[in-house]
Amino acid sequence: MLWTSEDLAIQLGPNGWLTHPGDGGDYVARNVRTGESWTIGDLSSRREITPDGVVVQSEGQRILVQREGATHTTSTTKILAEFGDDRLWPGTNSQLVGVSERHVAVLTCPAPKPSSLMDEVEGGRAVLAGVDLRDASVDWTRDTGAGCGVDAARGFYPSTLPAQLYLLLEPAEEQVMAVDPDTGSVAQRWSGAKRYWFAVRGEHVLATDGQGTATWSSLRTGKQIDEVSCPLMSVGDPGDTSRQLSPEATPFVECRDSVRAVGEDGFTEIATPPFAEGEPVADGDELAVGHPVLRREGAIIRLSNGLTGKAIGDLDVPEDFEVGRYAPSGRLVHFVAREDGGPRNTGSYRAFDTVTGELVVSTGEGMRTGADASPDGIIVVESDDEDVEGTRLWVAGTKEST
Repeated sequence: MLWTSEDLAIQLGPNGWLTHPGDGGDYVARNVRTGESWTIGDLSSRREITPDGVVVQSEGQRILVQREGATHTTSTTKILAEFGDDRLWPGTNSQLVGVSERHVAVLTCPAPKPSSLMDEVEGGRAVLAGVDLRDASVDWTRDTGAGCGVDAARGFYPSTLPAQLYLLLEPAEEQVMAVDPDTGSVAQRWSGAKRYWFAVRGEHVLATDGQGTATWSSLRTGKQIDEVSCPLMSVGDPGDTSRQLSPEATPFVECRDSVRAVGEDGFTEIATPPFAEGEPVADGDELAVGHPVLRREGAIIRLSNGLTGKAIGDLDVPEDFEVGRYAPSGRLVHFVAREDGGPRNTGSYRAFDTVTGELVVSTGEGMRTGADASPDGIIVVESDDEDVEGTRLWVAGTKEST
């Protein structure tokens, strides 16, 4: 166990960082791996935190970039000034859609009248901007080619992802684009495509054509590395709608009765059926959760690496637990047993390290559903019992996290 709290208002970030209420009403950024912390002050309901512990908040027309001892601010007015169209009004809000090592990418809606990104206003334009994480300067802007409205604003960037080399946007229906958040350059566009046909990790993209063929390519060079086809193909769910993966996650596609995972040289076939969400692993069953392969033998689930065939460990998972998919994919494999019928649905959890097979967290009944986790191996579990005195939230992690 890395950290505990009596407060449930915790937001998990990458690299061991989280935010939580502190004394006197101020919020605190804390790293549960290193123990370092600093006081943020006020915190909006949506924020991003970088692997270096920089907090970015979008508050109306303002965008705040905060680190220990310094706060820098920019605005949608400055984004419009950089965009250079004096016929438009600055957007009334912005949405954070990606973080690199040097920039946070935000979407906003310059329009002929003050408008939010959600407004379908005539003449409004969904504009992407790169805000520097050092001083909040607006370093670049790009017209996404789409209007404002629900389609432009529906992308969700999970706050637990580390810095990204490319972000994936779907600014309009069936229009997908991969963008470099440091320069605003578009590495690739796809028309007639859906966001769930893709997954981006580092400089590479896993892309399907919606008809049973997938490619693994470099966004930096544009070169295709490998291609595979199979019946009933779908891109393995990264656990969030952004379709962006951490370095700890392995991209894969699911086929009718097998999985094709991306290894060092391209696709490798794992001749094991993909798991069906919501189903326990029955005795004798073997299934793949991406590249990890699970085989139940009585009270034990044997975990192996489908890419290498190497056995990893034996997992103590009761038979009523199913594979959980409530967080971005990465270092952990999750299991959950849901308890229905009370005033609220609750659950029990087990999480294991897919590298070592070691148990990371195990809980009894009465926990809140949908435990939070980061791809690099941190998990947050919360008690749902309001009568519990003392600690109500626990943060655990893989051994490298301690």
